[in-house]
Amino acid sequence: MNNLMRTFLSIFAFVCLMSVQAWSIEPFLQDSTYKQHLNLTYGPAEGNGNLLDLYLPVNHSTNTRLIVYVHGGSWKWGSKNDFPKMLINTLTAKGYGLVSLNYRLLREGNNRFPVQIEDLKNACAFLTANAASYGYNGNEFALLGVSAGAHLSLLYTYKYDKGKQIKTIIDIVGPTDLTDKAFRENPSAGNIINQFLGDTDPKAQIAKDASPIYYINKDTAVPTILFHGESDELVHVGQAKELYKKLQSFGILSQLELYPNETHEMKKSLLNIYTKLGIWLQKVYPAQ
Repeated sequence: MNNLMRTFLSIFAFVCLMSVQAWSIEPFLQDSTYKQHLNLTYGPAEGNGNLLDLYLPVNHSTNTRLIVYVHGGSWKWGSKNDFPKMLINTLTAKGYGLVSLNYRLLREGNNRFPVQIEDLKNACAFLTANAASYGYNGNEFALLGVSAGAHLSLLYTYKYDKGKQIKTIIDIVGPTDLTDKAFRENPSAGNIINQFLGDTDPKAQIAKDASPIYYINKDTAVPTILFHGESDELVHVGQAKELYKKLQSFGILSQLELYPNETHEMKKSLLNIYTKLGIWLQKVYPAQ
């Protein structure tokens, strides 16, 4: 997942310059400016674990909608600083505010699940409480997650978002079912999941507690778009398919984008992902 994150971020910055189908190229031809508020402390964790960066369009207002980026990295690596600056230019030029946040990472048996969910709760509470001070809409958010960050975004929304603040999720190759025996037996994933949950048994209650697919119903789900490679060697594409099937069964607006021969890193398809991501946002979460 860490390699995926690095690949995604570096190529995503490039495709931001190239995409013209869903988003105008005009913002990239100017020196886009935005207001930034860096290293804001949103929770009680020590060190860098509970810091976030907030980027707002110059002409932001109480109607400015936020997109919250949750990074990948197997719940062990990555940070808010991985988000490409070019994408910040793009989003703010389109009128969105952007949040990129750190959450507590696995460290030698510490910071196991569900501390990352506590961090997302605290981040959303902070963003709501400080909306008037910084100038944006603090009542609703979109979540954009990659891999482990997509897992956290899905789980937080379907299970923990009691205030129904999350209006849409963009899931890029996120795990959805940590009770999946085949997933847990995958050498590349199993050991990290065991560390994350603190339990090696896929039938353990904590594995179900950490699996977004068990918490979807017509009341908890929100419009969700899923991107997944059909040859993903880390998170089997069946996880995305099952999540999509369940979303559809409850009549939830959802979209599943599958990519033949793509692995977990999705190297060949990021331009297409970016274009469809932009169309999705315009449809379900337009900038105000």
